[in-house]
Amino acid sequence: MRNPSSPFIQKMNAAGVMPIFFNPDESLCLKMLETAYEGGIRVIEMVNRGKEAPGIFPALRKMADQMPGLSLGIGTIYHPREAEEFLDMGAEFIVAPVMNPKLGEYCASNDVPWIPGCGSVTEVWNAQELGAELVKIYPANILTPAFVKAIHAVLPKIEIIPTGGVEPSLESIKPWFDAGVLCVGMGSQLFRKDLVQEGKFKEIAESIKVVMETVKQLKGN
Repeated sequence: MRNPSSPFIQKMNAAGVMPIFFNPDESLCLKMLETAYEGGIRVIEMVNRGKEAPGIFPALRKMADQMPGLSLGIGTIYHPREAEEFLDMGAEFIVAPVMNPKLGEYCASNDVPWIPGCGSVTEVWNAQELGAELVKIYPANILTPAFVKAIHAVLPKIEIIPTGGVEPSLESIKPWFDAGVLCVGMGSQLFRKDLVQEGKFKEIAESIKVVMETVKQLKGN
Protein backbone atom coordinates (compact mmCIF):
# COMPACT_ATOMS: atom_id res chain seq x y z
CA MET A 1 0.00 0.00 0.00
CA ARG A 2 1.53 3.28 -1.15
CA ASN A 3 -0.57 5.89 0.68
CA PRO A 4 -1.32 4.68 4.20
CA SER A 5 -2.13 8.17 5.49
CA SER A 6 -5.52 8.48 3.78
CA PRO A 7 -8.50 7.15 5.78
CA PHE A 8 -10.31 6.31 2.54
CA ILE A 9 -7.37 4.27 1.22
CA GLN A 10 -7.04 2.54 4.58
CA LYS A 11 -10.73 1.65 4.43
CA MET A 12 -10.48 0.28 0.89
CA ASN A 13 -7.32 -1.64 1.73
CA ALA A 14 -8.97 -3.25 4.75
CA ALA A 15 -12.10 -4.06 2.73
CA GLY A 16 -10.23 -5.93 0.00
CA VAL A 17 -13.41 -6.48 -2.04
CA MET A 18 -15.98 -3.93 -3.21
CA PRO A 19 -19.24 -5.44 -4.46
CA ILE A 20 -20.99 -3.54 -7.23
CA PHE A 21 -24.73 -4.07 -7.51
CA PHE A 22 -28.17 -2.76 -8.37
CA ASN A 23 -31.66 -4.18 -8.74
CA PRO A 24 -34.76 -2.20 -9.68
CA ASP A 25 -36.61 -4.04 -6.89
CA GLU A 26 -35.91 -2.14 -3.67
CA SER A 27 -36.50 -5.18 -1.46
CA LEU A 28 -33.93 -7.18 -3.43
CA CYS A 29 -31.44 -4.29 -3.23
CA LEU A 30 -31.83 -4.20 0.53
CA LYS A 31 -31.45 -7.96 0.77
CA MET A 32 -28.28 -7.82 -1.35
CA LEU A 33 -26.83 -5.18 0.95
CA GLU A 34 -27.72 -7.21 4.02
CA THR A 35 -26.22 -10.35 2.47
CA ALA A 36 -22.99 -8.58 1.53
CA TYR A 37 -22.57 -7.27 5.07
CA GLU A 38 -23.29 -10.72 6.50
CA GLY A 39 -20.58 -12.12 4.24
CA GLY A 40 -17.99 -9.70 5.62
CA ILE A 41 -18.19 -6.85 3.10
CA ARG A 42 -17.46 -3.39 4.53
CA VAL A 43 -17.37 -1.24 1.38
CA ILE A 44 -20.10 -1.43 -1.24
CA GLU A 45 -21.03 0.43 -4.42
CA MET A 46 -24.59 0.73 -5.67
CA VAL A 47 -24.60 1.58 -9.35
CA ASN A 48 -26.80 4.28 -10.82
CA ARG A 49 -28.02 2.15 -13.71
CA GLY A 50 -31.77 2.46 -13.59
CA LYS A 51 -34.44 5.11 -13.19
CA GLU A 52 -35.26 3.52 -9.84
CA ALA A 53 -31.77 4.11 -8.40
CA PRO A 54 -32.35 7.60 -6.89
CA GLY A 55 -35.50 6.35 -5.20
CA ILE A 56 -33.85 3.24 -3.78
CA PHE A 57 -30.60 4.75 -2.52
CA PRO A 58 -32.08 6.45 0.58
CA ALA A 59 -33.43 3.08 1.78
CA LEU A 60 -29.98 1.56 1.38
CA ARG A 61 -28.45 4.50 3.23
CA LYS A 62 -30.88 4.00 6.10
CA MET A 63 -30.01 0.29 6.32
CA ALA A 64 -26.27 0.97 6.03
CA ASP A 65 -26.50 3.37 8.96
CA GLN A 66 -27.42 0.36 11.12
CA MET A 67 -24.35 -1.60 9.93
CA PRO A 68 -21.23 -0.59 11.89
CA GLY A 69 -18.16 -0.05 9.74
CA LEU A 70 -19.94 -0.14 6.37
CA SER A 71 -19.19 2.50 3.73
CA LEU A 72 -21.78 3.00 0.98
CA GLY A 73 -20.88 4.69 -2.29
CA ILE A 74 -22.56 5.33 -5.62
CA GLY A 75 -21.25 4.26 -9.00
CA THR A 76 -21.90 4.87 -12.71
CA ILE A 77 -21.66 8.60 -12.11
CA TYR A 78 -20.61 10.69 -15.10
CA HIS A 79 -21.34 14.33 -14.18
CA PRO A 80 -21.16 16.60 -11.12
CA ARG A 81 -24.96 17.01 -11.04
CA GLU A 82 -25.37 13.24 -10.57
CA ALA A 83 -22.71 13.18 -7.86
CA GLU A 84 -24.42 16.06 -6.05
CA GLU A 85 -27.79 14.25 -6.12
CA PHE A 86 -26.43 11.14 -4.43
CA LEU A 87 -24.08 12.95 -2.06
CA ASP A 88 -27.13 14.80 -0.75
CA MET A 89 -28.64 11.35 -0.04
CA GLY A 90 -25.57 10.21 1.90
CA ALA A 91 -23.23 8.59 -0.61
CA GLU A 92 -19.76 8.41 0.94
CA PHE A 93 -17.74 8.14 -2.26
CA ILE A 94 -18.20 8.46 -6.02
CA VAL A 95 -17.26 5.85 -8.62
CA ALA A 96 -17.22 6.60 -12.35
CA PRO A 97 -16.79 4.38 -15.41
CA VAL A 98 -14.92 7.23 -17.15
CA MET A 99 -12.33 9.88 -16.29
CA ASN A 100 -14.31 13.14 -16.47
CA PRO A 101 -12.11 16.04 -15.25
CA LYS A 102 -15.18 18.11 -14.31
CA LEU A 103 -16.38 15.35 -12.00
CA GLY A 104 -12.90 15.09 -10.49
CA GLU A 105 -12.80 18.83 -9.86
CA TYR A 106 -16.25 18.73 -8.26
CA CYS A 107 -15.32 15.88 -5.93
CA ALA A 108 -12.03 17.53 -5.00
CA SER A 109 -13.76 20.83 -4.18
CA ASN A 110 -16.22 18.96 -1.95
CA ASP A 111 -13.56 16.74 -0.35
CA VAL A 112 -15.29 13.58 -1.59
CA PRO A 113 -13.34 10.41 -2.48
CA TRP A 114 -13.58 9.78 -6.22
CA ILE A 115 -12.73 6.58 -8.07
CA PRO A 116 -12.61 7.31 -11.82
CA GLY A 117 -12.54 4.63 -14.49
CA CYS A 118 -9.31 4.67 -16.48
CA GLY A 119 -8.04 2.69 -19.46
CA SER A 120 -4.66 4.31 -20.15
CA VAL A 121 -1.63 5.58 -18.27
CA THR A 122 -2.50 9.11 -19.38
CA GLU A 123 -5.98 8.85 -17.87
CA VAL A 124 -4.52 7.54 -14.62
CA TRP A 125 -2.05 10.42 -14.56
CA ASN A 126 -4.81 12.97 -15.17
CA ALA A 127 -6.92 11.40 -12.42
CA GLN A 128 -4.01 11.58 -10.00
CA GLU A 129 -3.42 15.22 -10.89
CA LEU A 130 -7.08 15.92 -10.06
CA GLY A 131 -6.66 14.38 -6.63
CA ALA A 132 -7.75 10.78 -7.12
CA GLU A 133 -5.95 8.38 -4.77
CA LEU A 134 -7.62 5.28 -6.19
CA VAL A 135 -8.51 4.61 -9.81
CA LYS A 136 -10.64 1.90 -11.34
CA ILE A 137 -9.17 0.14 -14.32
CA TYR A 138 -12.09 -0.86 -16.49
CA PRO A 139 -12.80 -3.18 -18.15
CA ALA A 140 -10.32 -5.26 -16.20
CA ASN A 141 -10.80 -8.40 -18.29
CA ILE A 142 -9.38 -6.53 -21.28
CA LEU A 143 -6.68 -4.53 -19.49
CA THR A 144 -5.30 -7.51 -17.45
CA PRO A 145 -2.95 -7.49 -14.40
CA ALA A 146 -0.01 -6.60 -16.65
CA PHE A 147 -1.57 -3.17 -17.07
CA VAL A 148 -1.38 -2.61 -13.31
CA LYS A 149 2.37 -3.27 -13.34
CA ALA A 150 2.79 -0.91 -16.29
CA ILE A 151 0.98 1.87 -14.43
CA HIS A 152 2.96 1.40 -11.23
CA ALA A 153 6.22 1.46 -13.16
CA VAL A 154 5.61 5.14 -13.97
CA LEU A 155 3.00 6.15 -11.37
CA PRO A 156 4.01 4.26 -8.22
CA LYS A 157 1.82 6.25 -5.78
CA ILE A 158 -1.61 5.64 -7.31
CA GLU A 159 -3.80 2.84 -5.93
CA ILE A 160 -5.78 0.61 -8.28
CA ILE A 161 -9.01 -1.38 -8.17
CA PRO A 162 -9.88 -3.58 -11.17
CA THR A 163 -13.54 -4.10 -12.07
CA GLY A 164 -15.22 -5.83 -14.94
CA GLY A 165 -14.61 -9.54 -15.33
CA VAL A 166 -12.92 -10.25 -11.98
CA GLU A 167 -14.20 -13.64 -10.88
CA PRO A 168 -14.66 -14.81 -7.26
CA SER A 169 -11.95 -17.46 -7.48
CA LEU A 170 -8.34 -17.72 -6.41
CA GLU A 171 -7.28 -18.20 -10.03
CA SER A 172 -8.89 -14.91 -11.04
CA ILE A 173 -8.09 -12.82 -7.96
CA LYS A 174 -4.50 -13.82 -7.20
CA PRO A 175 -2.89 -12.32 -10.35
CA TRP A 176 -4.43 -8.94 -9.53
CA PHE A 177 -3.06 -8.79 -6.01
CA ASP A 178 0.26 -10.16 -7.23
CA ALA A 179 0.32 -7.19 -9.64
CA GLY A 180 -0.22 -4.75 -6.77
CA VAL A 181 -3.90 -3.75 -6.69
CA LEU A 182 -5.34 -2.34 -3.46
CA CYS A 183 -8.65 -4.22 -3.73
CA VAL A 184 -10.95 -5.74 -6.35
CA GLY A 185 -14.45 -4.89 -7.52
CA MET A 186 -17.04 -7.52 -8.42
CA GLY A 187 -20.60 -7.27 -9.66
CA SER A 188 -22.66 -10.07 -11.14
CA GLN A 189 -19.88 -12.51 -10.29
CA LEU A 190 -20.75 -12.11 -6.60
CA PHE A 191 -24.48 -11.50 -6.97
CA ARG A 192 -25.39 -14.05 -9.61
CA LYS A 193 -28.66 -13.05 -11.24
CA ASP A 194 -30.14 -16.53 -11.00
CA LEU A 195 -29.39 -16.83 -7.27
CA VAL A 196 -30.81 -13.37 -6.56
CA GLN A 197 -34.01 -14.11 -8.45
CA GLU A 198 -34.36 -17.47 -6.69
CA GLY A 199 -33.81 -15.85 -3.30
CA LYS A 200 -30.77 -17.98 -2.51
CA PHE A 201 -29.13 -15.31 -0.38
CA LYS A 202 -27.62 -17.75 2.09
CA GLU A 203 -25.71 -19.31 -0.80
CA ILE A 204 -24.58 -15.86 -1.95
CA ALA A 205 -23.42 -14.97 1.58
CA GLU A 206 -21.39 -18.17 1.83
CA SER A 207 -19.68 -17.52 -1.50
CA ILE A 208 -18.85 -13.97 -0.37
CA LYS A 209 -17.30 -15.33 2.83
CA VAL A 210 -15.08 -17.62 0.74
CA VAL A 211 -13.97 -14.69 -1.44
CA MET A 212 -13.26 -12.53 1.60
CA GLU A 213 -11.13 -15.25 3.16
CA THR A 214 -9.25 -15.73 -0.11
CA VAL A 215 -8.48 -12.01 -0.34
CA LYS A 216 -7.46 -11.87 3.31
CA GLN A 217 -4.93 -14.62 2.72
CA LEU A 218 -3.61 -13.01 -0.45
CA LYS A 219 -3.15 -9.67 1.30
CA GLY A 220 -1.51 -11.35 4.28
CA ASN A 221 -3.98 -9.85 6.75
